[in-house]
Amino acid sequence: MKVLKWLDKHFEEALLSVFLLTLIVLTSANVVLRYIFNSGLTWSDEISKYCLIFSGFTSISYWIRNKSGICVDALVQILPKKARKILRILTQAIVFLFFAWMFKGSIRVLQSVAKSGQVSGTLQISMVYIYTAPVLGFGLAVIRVVQVLAIDALKKEEGGAA
Repeated sequence: MKVLKWLDKHFEEALLSVFLLTLIVLTSANVVLRYIFNSGLTWSDEISKYCLIFSGFTSISYWIRNKSGICVDALVQILPKKARKILRILTQAIVFLFFAWMFKGSIRVLQSVAKSGQVSGTLQISMVYIYTAPVLGFGLAVIRVVQVLAIDALKKEEGGAA
């Protein structure tokens, strides 16, 4: 149970940390190799690019889980508490539909890439691995939106029942 709680709170953070650490180490090593030893790692730029891609898609579910997305809530602040809650749930439902649609589309793109047999430039690895980034990102986003939606729907407002 502790593992599930930890994953709930820190899964995206752990993934983002691994991607960032890999990016920093490879980029730093490449800078040192190029400017001091006059040679470099030809494959490090490609791995760094893929870490950046995966971190971008993973960060979507991170901001959903932490409710740290950019929003304008001037209208929401003047509404009564019950109306605020309904609007929050409606907004989350729309966000869910959007990310579910994106998840479905990313699976279609992944299938198309798998059929094409594309490989990356330097490393010659299948592009299927790279195109799992949007599937992972949007899939995690759908899970996190459902989680936030359930929490908001079941949460009691201050001073009364839900």
